[in-house]
Amino acid sequence: MASTGQIAFEESDYTVVDVATDSTTVSSRPALLFGVYINTVLSAHTLLLTDAGTTVITIPASAAAGSMYNFPGIRFNTTLIVDPNDAATGNVTVAWRPCNPSPA
Repeated sequence: MASTGQIAFEESDYTVVDVATDSTTVSSRPALLFGVYINTVLSAHTLLLTDAGTTVITIPASAAAGSMYNFPGIRFNTTLIVDPNDAATGNVTVAWRPCNPSPA
């Protein structure tokens, strides 16, 4: 017999972001953040993930390649943006999924 409990889905979308590029909009609508994987070492600058101009997550400067920052599905209510320092370098993969807007 199948369970009638709540089912959790672990599937997500991903966006690869070149940190040397200025601010990158990952999602222009509400989204859930599940993780950030560091593909190539980050420069000596923190990496900000923002929601409508508010910093929600800060990835440490000089994060090592192969590092993974996991999140339980942090809700970004408006936008999900990777906003590095203008001199930053590196490459990351952002695991996320779009979600429905918050009820009014």
